[in-house]
Amino acid sequence: MQFSEIAAGLPHILSDVYGEPSTVVDIERPPPVPHDDQPWLAVKYGPMDDADVHGVTPLTVSTPQRVVDLVVKVNPVHGIGETVIPWICDTYDVELPAPYATFHSTREVVGTGARESNVYDLSVTMPELMTLLPPYLGTITAHGERAVLLGDVSPLRGMDAGGSVDHWSGEHIDAALRAIGAVHAASAAVAAELAWLPPRTDTDTFTSDDGLWRAMLTDASHRFPDIVTPEVVARREATIATAGAWHPAKDAMPTVLTHNDFNQRNVGFDADDRVLALDWEIARRDSPQRDVAEMLTFLLDPAVDYDTLHHHAAQHRAALSANGLTLEEDAYLAGLAADLRCAAVDRVGMQLLLAAAFDLPYIPRINKTIDRLVRLSEPWLG
Repeated sequence: MQFSEIAAGLPHILSDVYGEPSTVVDIERPPPVPHDDQPWLAVKYGPMDDADVHGVTPLTVSTPQRVVDLVVKVNPVHGIGETVIPWICDTYDVELPAPYATFHSTREVVGTGARESNVYDLSVTMPELMTLLPPYLGTITAHGERAVLLGDVSPLRGMDAGGSVDHWSGEHIDAALRAIGAVHAASAAVAAELAWLPPRTDTDTFTSDDGLWRAMLTDASHRFPDIVTPEVVARREATIATAGAWHPAKDAMPTVLTHNDFNQRNVGFDADDRVLALDWEIARRDSPQRDVAEMLTFLLDPAVDYDTLHHHAAQHRAALSANGLTLEEDAYLAGLAADLRCAAVDRVGMQLLLAAAFDLPYIPRINKTIDRLVRLSEPWLG
């Protein structure tokens, strides 16, 4: 999105926020980031020059009445399933049985342009969601792109966009799971009606994508043989082959709004220790345990024990119940076991695909952790 388009939209948004006419006198922004060493930026956002704003950019806006520090988050029209991932497949010779965006399960990263701004709009009527978000000022739309304007958020403790943070205290994991659990419960009554979210994957659609899961696994085993060892491949292939048996436990769970990337790259704590979750651009309809599986995969040690896993699951289930969504324990745990298996095949599979192009330091750790979690959760499937 052009900087001039954001500047043109700011007076209207600031007027709404402060309840008085606002004229922008000056806008300060950081110098543009060189694009030459990041060719994927033009793939994700389209052709760009120094007049463009992309991704997350802080701005200091001066009006006659005040100086406002804010952040603008630009969401491209197309999702990474239509842009970055096909580019990776072409550039790094990842062989898939069909174009990535044509599989049922990949709709989470297709057509994402309006999704994040819709989440912020939804938060106006859902206090549980608003509590988890930075202050929302409004959205600017131009040429199909949307720029979400947010109140300035100081660096959040425990969050690192590169995923180098590899440990939170158990108390912080519990706090994040309780916060997202409140959102899950609050959204259960409306998630099915949110047409801007992609359709939920079920057992039939998940198993029909087995060609994708096997192709990504094969590529990862060749590309990262020290990480995706023959033993890992055998376990993941068994998980794919038995999806028809374990995935129905996930289907039995209610449909809610999920963040879908709920890990330390996007979640942290402010100065008051409040949980904040950023980057909702791949939010989707899913089971409540989806975000639990993601967070535990990214933040638990590969040597995690059963009691720790069960404790964190209980914290999330209790938060659901406290906010009006009560799930029987056995069914909840079976659903979480299924989501952990989806994470092993789908989410970790996609991370390994992304690692073909990007240096992702967390890959070896999450690859080990998810296998451990899958093994620990075996009793929950009966």
